Amino acid sequence: MRLLRLLIALLLAASVALALPLPAQAADVGIPGPSFAADGVRTPTADKAQSKLWFQDGSWWGLLWSESAHATTIHRLDAATQTWQGTETVVDPRQTARGDALWDAVDGKLYVVSSTTVRSEWNSPPSQLAVTSGSAELHRFSYDALAKTYSQDAGFPVTLHSGSTESITVAKDSLGKLWVTYTTVSSDNSNRVYVNHSTTSDTAWGTPFVLPTTNAQVHYDDISAVTSFQGDKIGIMWSNQRPGQKKFYFAVHQDGQPEDSWQTEVAYGGGKNCTGGCANDHLNLRQLTSDGNGRLFAAIKTANRKVGQTLVALLVRDGKGDWTSAEFGEVQDLHTRPMVMIDEEHREIWMFAVAPEEGGTIYYKKSPIDNVSFAPGAGTPIISSGTDTDINDPTSTKQNVNSQTGLVVLASSRQSARYWHAYVDLAQ
Repeated sequence: MRLLRLLIALLLAASVALALPLPAQAADVGIPGPSFAADGVRTPTADKAQSKLWFQDGSWWGLLWSESAHATTIHRLDAATQTWQGTETVVDPRQTARGDALWDAVDGKLYVVSSTTVRSEWNSPPSQLAVTSGSAELHRFSYDALAKTYSQDAGFPVTLHSGSTESITVAKDSLGKLWVTYTTVSSDNSNRVYVNHSTTSDTAWGTPFVLPTTNAQVHYDDISAVTSFQGDKIGIMWSNQRPGQKKFYFAVHQDGQPEDSWQTEVAYGGGKNCTGGCANDHLNLRQLTSDGNGRLFAAIKTANRKVGQTLVALLVRDGKGDWTSAEFGEVQDLHTRPMVMIDEEHREIWMFAVAPEEGGTIYYKKSPIDNVSFAPGAGTPIISSGTDTDINDPTSTKQNVNSQTGLVVLASSRQSARYWHAYVDLAQ
């Protein structure tokens, strides 16, 4: 009898277990978007320093690949449906081109600097093909508020550089001059940080020149980024992974001064906020304009590899040129491709990074602007998928955000060849 009762109890337990629902697959975080599979495009939301989005006329806009146009075109994010709507405006038909977008609200112009890159070749010393093929171009667009469309201005695109680069970015100074920076191989076969700027108009440019500092010779994998800040300055940050360097540098140019007049600072490394493997080719810049101090924020990745060491950090430059740092994640968190955004209205820093390093989930952490610090750990997922397990390369806008704009992060999956994005309502 005792054995019979035991058998009955076991059968009842089994039946209850079978009746319980199986654990559900983790829900996707974020919104899947258009495909870019048809034309063999890869990593269209790269590269780390670049911005593919902007907010204007009540809408978010972006540089997304269009399978129907076989080109990168301007898309608008429909706020109600959270879907990207393609337009007829072609930016760049080249499959390997990656763009950096700057919306100039003062002049009502959209600037896009777009450069080809042989991405797979930048993981090792670039071949001659990677160095000499392709080009970097400047595009300028005007906006029609009635039709809600962009059209490219006459005289564009303008070729800024012959040859491919890993990353190129654009900024505009207080005098209306455009600046770009990139890294590439120089005439002596070394890798250098290059700068160029417009002269008498947006279509007239000078000759690209090596940034005039002794630290401008870099590793082939290093990148640079340009920004305007403090209302009257241009700043260029770059990574330097060469032996004996392992630092992030920052050079400042006062608007209107000669092009060879730069002040160089160590932002991170060599005992300044970090010792050891302090530099990797990951950086992303944003400026704070509301407090009058012109603080600058840089999301960076180090080359550290020991558990407990800082892997990703946020650097902060105050109005006097002093740099401090706040740890975002440690080596064991496996973060990569960090990006920083500023909500000036609520005085919050939003910082994003991918984990694991080969791609997977976009995480975020928040911090008060005036007391920058981040909680330990991976962070909170903002874009993740149970099927697209290699989501990577987050990007957004150069602009600061607020309750009117909300916040949009765009990323992509190489595995499924489609976009993903997340929208955050900052008015709540």
